[in-house]
Amino acid sequence: MSGLADRAEEIAAHLVGHALGAKISKYDTDGRQSAVDFLIEWTSGRRGALEVTLVTRPESAAWQGMAAKEGWRWPAESGWEFRMRAAHMPYRRTRKAALRAIELCDLWNVTTPRQLPPEVLQHHPEIRWMNDVGDLRRTPFSPGVVLLHETRAGFFEAEDADFTTVVEGWLHRPHLPRHIDKLQRAKGVNERHLFLVPVDEVLPMRFFTNDFPAPARSPEGFTMLDGIWVWSNYWHQYLVCRAGLWQWIDFPSKDA
Repeated sequence: MSGLADRAEEIAAHLVGHALGAKISKYDTDGRQSAVDFLIEWTSGRRGALEVTLVTRPESAAWQGMAAKEGWRWPAESGWEFRMRAAHMPYRRTRKAALRAIELCDLWNVTTPRQLPPEVLQHHPEIRWMNDVGDLRRTPFSPGVVLLHETRAGFFEAEDADFTTVVEGWLHRPHLPRHIDKLQRAKGVNERHLFLVPVDEVLPMRFFTNDFPAPARSPEGFTMLDGIWVWSNYWHQYLVCRAGLWQWIDFPSKDA
């Protein structure tokens, strides 16, 4: 499991347990791939199932997991940032090429590998290849290479203003139906809850922050679910859809 997914599970268990006033315990242990992630237990004896998943593009899920394990930073003696040109990159190949480029940039005292002498680039085709994957630039900040997603631009008017439509679109991503199926097959539970953590690449720009109203309709396709929970790393609240109604919920206090 990636560090990003692990963090998502911890956050989901904390938020759902607080909102439902229930105990959340890890259930998918010892490699039981068919088991739901968590069990929900109320003092009344009712039980529920909680499944947690990131929402990503299929082509970027693998490298984001590896990046999360390194804290989205590669080791270097000087400060750098690497901004991707697209959603996907061959992680290990790009990392190796970037660290070699930094060695050469430090040697030639330049701020980006694009400023290296042509004869140097000619002898290092992996750096020329890396320049097509993303932009590596020196920064005045602490040592290391900070990994940044591709720059996105767009017009709000061209985007769907209905967040429910966005959630329904996630059903077409290959991994999401499997999580719903796992919840549907959970036995001995009274409620089934799905917690979704979308990364920024699957969120339209108008939904990057949580300053939009709660959706007016429940999403189609999420059959047999008692709760759909959504939280983004950029939001200061989280959304929940229960009994067909969406609402924003504030984070619990640190003492809760």
